[in-house]
Order: sequence, then C-alpha cells, then structure tokens
Amino acid sequence: MKLAQLRVFCLVLVFLSSFAFATPNQPTDHPGQIQDNSELIAAVKSRKNQFYVEAGNLVVTKLLPDDTSGLPHQKWEARLSDGSLVTIVYNSDMGARVPVQIGSSFGVGGQFIWTGNNGLVHWVHDDPKKIRPDGYIYLDGVIYGDTDKEDPIHH
Repeated sequence: MKLAQLRVFCLVLVFLSSFAFATPNQPTDHPGQIQDNSELIAAVKSRKNQFYVEAGNLVVTKLLPDDTSGLPHQKWEARLSDGSLVTIVYNSDMGARVPVQIGSSFGVGGQFIWTGNNGLVHWVHDDPKKIRPDGYIYLDGVIYGDTDKEDPIHH
C-alpha cells in the first residue's frame, strides 16, 4: 500500500511541478508590445464611454489644429484596422509634443469618449491625481505623456 501511495505522490509532484516551468501569458510589459486594436474597435462599436482602453497599430490620417483655449491640446485623427476613425486628444502640457505625421503608426492608452460621430481617446498622459490609469502615446519606440518613462524603449 505504501508503494502505491508513493507512486501517486510522485505523479502529483510531477504534475504540479509542470506549472512552475510553464510560461503564462503575461499582460504587456510596455505599450510597444500592444499590436492589437480590438479593444478600441469594440469601444467605438459599443458607442459607450470606456474608462480605459489600449490599442496598437493605429494610423494617423489627419492632423487637426491644436486646441489653445484653456489647457493646450494636440489633436489628430487615426484609423483603426476595421476602418473606423477616432480622434486622439493629447494634453501637450503633460509631456513632450508627439511628433506624429500623416501615416504614422502608433499605440495609445487612455479614456474612450463617444462623441456621437466617432469617438475620441483622451487622458493619454499621466493622471496627476491618480484617479485613472496613466495614459500614453507610443510612437517610434518612445512613450509620450508618461513623464516618468518619457524616453526611448530599447527592445
């Protein structure tokens, strides 16, 4: 009987140890790893505000005039992989100006707001009050809007 118990114990030990060496799917370590924009597509399709979304591989389609009334904001339109458009609104006093150009591919994290026509992504920078997750713009290996990390990411 003890030999049977020892075999069962060994089998259980081997089974449990396999979990220790497994590589689980981890959330992205940094914004540059986000390649998918399905979360933002779902937000646009739902036509509902989302507290925080992240997306990658957005393409700048139009540069919009800066908003200079009140806090300064840099703005541009971007196309998602399904063809829908969103406006990105970046508070330019929260970090370095984002050097986007038409055709630039970038990633974003921030709050989605449905506007009635398409939608916009705002709070794409640090939240000084820490009420929401810090947003960002990821462009050409640089994170913009995150004053703690606003430097090149080395892959």
